[in-house]
Amino acid sequence: MVLKLTSDEVREVQRALSGAYRQVLGELSQVEPYVNRERGLELCRRKWKLDSLLRQLDHSDAPPPVLELIPAVSREAVNSKAA
Repeated sequence: MVLKLTSDEVREVQRALSGAYRQVLGELSQVEPYVNRERGLELCRRKWKLDSLLRQLDHSDAPPPVLELIPAVSREAVNSKAA
């Protein structure tokens, strides 16, 4: 599914996500890790999701990253190609 937004709508979404991100950071800074570990983990997960969404909006014109796996080549094969 592809969602097309105008640039104004993208900026509005970015502002909303940035506000949510700042709120999560504020809450995360107030959580005592030894007392409320589950709450801290939940906030970290929310932060990571917001990070990902903001990154996608920042680079929406760029193609998605691709990981290409290539077979390992022996050292002899590399040396023979270089020669």
